[in-house]
Amino acid sequence: MTNCVKQHKCAKDATLPLLPDRVIWIEANNTSGIRLLEPKNIYAKYIALSYCWGAVSANTYLLKPQNLNAIKVGIELSDLPPLFQDIISIARSIGIEYIWIDRLCIIQGDDSDFRSQAEKMGEIYGNATLTISAASATSENDRILISRDDKWSAANLEMDINGIGNLSVGIRRRSYGLATEVSGGDYGKVSTRAWIWQERLLATRTVFFTPAALKFECRCHSIWEGFGEGYTGNSWSAKLDNMTHLAWLSLVEEYMSRNITRPSDRLPAMNAVMKRIEKSTGWLPFWGLWANALVPSMGWKAKDGAEHGNGKCLKNLDHCAPTWSWASVNAPISYHDARGIKGVENDPIEWDLECQSINGDSGLIRVTGQTVLIYLHVTVERDKQEDNPNERKFTYKYDVRGIANDKGYPITPDVALKPWNGDLEGEDVSTVIRVPYGETPPEESWRSPCACILVGKTKLRSLVLFLGRSLREPGYTWERIGMTDGISPAVFSKARRLTIDMI
Repeated sequence: MTNCVKQHKCAKDATLPLLPDRVIWIEANNTSGIRLLEPKNIYAKYIALSYCWGAVSANTYLLKPQNLNAIKVGIELSDLPPLFQDIISIARSIGIEYIWIDRLCIIQGDDSDFRSQAEKMGEIYGNATLTISAASATSENDRILISRDDKWSAANLEMDINGIGNLSVGIRRRSYGLATEVSGGDYGKVSTRAWIWQERLLATRTVFFTPAALKFECRCHSIWEGFGEGYTGNSWSAKLDNMTHLAWLSLVEEYMSRNITRPSDRLPAMNAVMKRIEKSTGWLPFWGLWANALVPSMGWKAKDGAEHGNGKCLKNLDHCAPTWSWASVNAPISYHDARGIKGVENDPIEWDLECQSINGDSGLIRVTGQTVLIYLHVTVERDKQEDNPNERKFTYKYDVRGIANDKGYPITPDVALKPWNGDLEGEDVSTVIRVPYGETPPEESWRSPCACILVGKTKLRSLVLFLGRSLREPGYTWERIGMTDGISPAVFSKARRLTIDMI
């Protein structure tokens, strides 16, 4: 940490950082002095903690409106969970008096305070002198200052080889597979949480306490404990420094593979990252995508498409994002088809869809593209092999017919779909909609009309979005229901080029 402060330019400047709105103050030379502080224009070194929450109960130590004043007066070390006690020990050992821990510095149960502090995550983690990632802890009840398992210890091996003589070799188990480092590494539960994805990218310097070893990472490089002197790796947190749209798509894929307690937090949990990118590039954030690259960014596909209807991919509650955004679903996604075919540089995707206007508040976009009206066929089959006869399981096959061949062309639905028939503002409408949150998908096969619109194409294949009529937006508005790739561009040779609204 000291070498980074002195030799690198990882922080935005060399001055002491401004403390966050609230910090835990561990008073110098006073081992019992711990209290919540609301500093005003105080500049000092501080530590931020990145960790996984455990289950919250009535006895969980949290900052609440009821105990705010009491915590300002003082905190007993023994009242804090084991992880927080270890963080205080680490801070005291390196001479840092201030600590930021979310559940002690954000008023829990106060949505306005949460929103206010969530907006400042970029500054909180970016300005911290050091972030400690509690990778070996599964919750605040686990310690990180513990003895390691013997399997991670270094050892000496004495060998006697004929013709060579005696050799003394130092050996140790490699901490983690190098292949996982490209995507940020796999250090346990912290590598599965969406909020920690943001904390990792925003932090200036991080020390990871993993079960195997310590790892230091700054915006310059990374170093594993136990590796040879001078052996450094790439910095995953430096990804934001030279951002491209393709790099962003890969980051989103990694982000959506992570778990989050409240799916509606998907956008707030990455908001600070997007703000930092906006500041350095001038790009305009737009519901998890970028307005200046909106059409390519819509080319995402639900990764577990074959499992739809079995609860693998769920529609988010309360319409927390427009349907064309990946934030409208809660499941891993893939941008594989939107990147083009790797190695085929002479046949890049030609984007056909045109964005005419966007509404930042509602998420309504107006696009123009080659559009075809078609029928979606859904075949529902009950699984024959069932572990529990009382629990019915079904397999769903989604395809459109007449667009490419009589057998039908498969599509990947965003979530489970169902047909809808009824009166829509005086119009008798039949269409396809996403199955509402918590509702059971249809258990019988069905077909219903929908629309498909060409997004982009190469010489041999097309990237196509499928749409159904919106039931919640007035007027002739459409919602995204799925995507496919591989249909011949010739299918759209006689299609009408229409301007439509999507929400």
